[in-house]
Amino acid sequence: MENNARRSFLKKATLAGGAALLSSATSWASTSADAAEETTGPTGKPVKTSDGHTVLQILQTTDVHCQIHPHDELFWENDRAVFRKTGGYAQLATYLRKTRKKGASFLVDTGDMFQGSELSVQTSGAA
Repeated sequence: MENNARRSFLKKATLAGGAALLSSATSWASTSADAAEETTGPTGKPVKTSDGHTVLQILQTTDVHCQIHPHDELFWENDRAVFRKTGGYAQLATYLRKTRKKGASFLVDTGDMFQGSELSVQTSGAA
């Protein structure tokens, strides 16, 4: 029963959020390229474009897999396998702080945050 109530809530919240985004889509579409460049502002204060619209950034993370520390990751560059350090919550936090200085933001994680790494397995997700 509780699981159905949660699903119902999530469906309603998703629909409400989608409706809010769609209702302001026309104002986003009408924002000129010149106005879009005016997004830098003081930390914590919403940024306004020249036509009075508030800039809202929607940030998304996914498949973080409890990678708290930087780790070697495989990238393909110029048809070659290249390993370099990436990830880590400190790096993510720094990026988010810098990005949020550019205006109001909303952060959404879309899953697999707590599973998939040795650290997560050893701590049952508590880390």
